[in-house]
Amino acid sequence: MPSVDAVDSARAGGSALGDFLRILRRRLPLALLVAVLLPSAALVLSLITEKKYTATAKLLFRDPGFDQKLYGSSPLLAPSVDPAREAATNVSLVSLDTISGLASRALGRRLSPSEIRDRVAVSAQGQSNVIVVMATDRSPAFAAKLANTTAMQYIDFRRESDRSKLTSALKPLRSQVRALKPADRNGDDGQTLKDQIGRLRVLASLQTGNAELVQPAQRPATASSPKPFRNVFIGLIGGIILGMGLALLLDRLDRRVRDQSDAEAIFERPLLGVIPERPSLRTDGGEALSLSGPEGEAFRALRTNLRYFDVDHDIHSLLITSSAPGDGKSTIARYLAMTAAASNVRVILLEADLRRPVLGNLFGDLHGRGLTNVLADHDAITDVIQRVPLQMGGLPDMGLTLDVVTSGPIPPNPTDLLESDRMRDVLAELEEHYDLVVIDTSPLTVVPDAVPVLGRVSGVVVVIRDGKSTRAGARDLRKQLDNLNISPLGIVMNGSALAEKEGSYGYYQYRPLEQASGDGSSNGGHPSRWPSLRRRGKAAPGPESAAAGVASEDPPT
Repeated sequence: MPSVDAVDSARAGGSALGDFLRILRRRLPLALLVAVLLPSAALVLSLITEKKYTATAKLLFRDPGFDQKLYGSSPLLAPSVDPAREAATNVSLVSLDTISGLASRALGRRLSPSEIRDRVAVSAQGQSNVIVVMATDRSPAFAAKLANTTAMQYIDFRRESDRSKLTSALKPLRSQVRALKPADRNGDDGQTLKDQIGRLRVLASLQTGNAELVQPAQRPATASSPKPFRNVFIGLIGGIILGMGLALLLDRLDRRVRDQSDAEAIFERPLLGVIPERPSLRTDGGEALSLSGPEGEAFRALRTNLRYFDVDHDIHSLLITSSAPGDGKSTIARYLAMTAAASNVRVILLEADLRRPVLGNLFGDLHGRGLTNVLADHDAITDVIQRVPLQMGGLPDMGLTLDVVTSGPIPPNPTDLLESDRMRDVLAELEEHYDLVVIDTSPLTVVPDAVPVLGRVSGVVVVIRDGKSTRAGARDLRKQLDNLNISPLGIVMNGSALAEKEGSYGYYQYRPLEQASGDGSSNGGHPSRWPSLRRRGKAAPGPESAAAGVASEDPPT
């Protein structure tokens, strides 16, 4: 059995890999663009760069041992006993400025010594006594000539250097011979000195500098640079790595919530629904509240998730909130209420956002009285309940309506009104006569108006707008809910272009009224988890119930 630590490590690794794949998926266009641009740039540069050719000559360093062979003595110019040090010394000697100057003169000053140093590279070949001289030029013939000239100039330099050492040793011997008396010059002493001078002359003539050109440079047949295939391959690998790095960097710098995993990680609550980005959700209004197509199916899926969220807990009231304006909480609230009303649920939409109300602007037929009039004890709740017609996509007009209570006139003290005892009584009265009360409130992290209502509802739903809501705002909302000991039911991801692109709700279909069960239920005989199907036997305080007729909400099996 694997240990707990091993299982946790495996889960953490899988989570990290999943996060990386999600980030890469979000930034895939950027990553692909970099992965294409970098090798393309490498290819273009390779094609426009002037070709250069590299020729290679090889030098072998060894002591021919002429002094030992001729005279049986120890070497006069003993090499180093450390092969690595000897190789490094030889490389340094070939790279001397003196050699570059000699090569420049041998080439007729065609190149300056500094240019030769730039074009000639010297290196040791492994652990051997072979030194590689590589010369690079635009002309393959001149590259070979430059390599051979540099190598030969070094051989000449070493040979002359060794000869000069032997020649300098001749001077004291000759001085000794001249200092002898004429009679002694022909004697034993004179003959010995003359023999030594002769040996040194012979050795000087045999000096090779302990180096020989074992492989002259040949004219190269192919260019050494540029190398298009290699450059494109390196550019491709670099582009992939750079693209992924940029994707990770931009995601780290991006403060927005980009997908459901971000929202779920912040709130540690499940995703209840994903609403696609559709212009119709922003431009609704007029005489009726209409919903069709993928957005309608998305709200039906959201309602289904809420119905079966907790089978042991009746949800009589839902508060919809968000971390900032523009996240779409009002849109989610009214269409969720509409979807429930279309399924023969007694539902009312209560606009408790007293600072920026929207229902009055969307529907011109709604009068100006609303919640603030009730909270100020100017009206009863029954006097301000209004009705909005519903139009379900693909279905004939069946007289479906949604009961709503607008916010009413904007008050100077919205927080005081919402935390009053009158607000508590209003919620209790609405929950008594309706199966579900959907409450639209102001953003919780912007103003505290919704705080008094949070503890009086059955559940809270948080709306996050894909690509707009910030992680900081979401964390602030989570912190504020934790401080109030409120655990939201879940999250609704609004404005998701990915949901529409992937067709997440494409297989849901609305069915005509005649397909619904004959008992007036919208569920084809399935028991509903809304309290609506457990009638309390009390009439709603507002207008009469909507006409019977619903759209089926269960997906085909």
